[in-house]
Amino acid sequence: MNKITIYTSTTCPYCVKAKRLLKMLNLDFEEINCDDNFDEMCANLSEKYNQPCISTVPQIIINDHYVGGYDDLEHLYKTKKLDEILN
Repeated sequence: MNKITIYTSTTCPYCVKAKRLLKMLNLDFEEINCDDNFDEMCANLSEKYNQPCISTVPQIIINDHYVGGYDDLEHLYKTKKLDEILN
């Protein structure tokens, strides 16, 4: 079973697009809203996934693989590389 986590903000249109794409693919995900702890989320993800200065949402993690944002997710989907990350 896939473990998908998406860090979001209430007002982010790309968060809505990312969740819509995941739902279209019938993928379950855990959504973590970062409105109240955005800076902490950025610092934690940057450190855990060795990414320089994460400062936007959505941030998408699939099976402990750092995907990035919506554009990254869409690219993986369109190039069929998303299947490689999914179990």
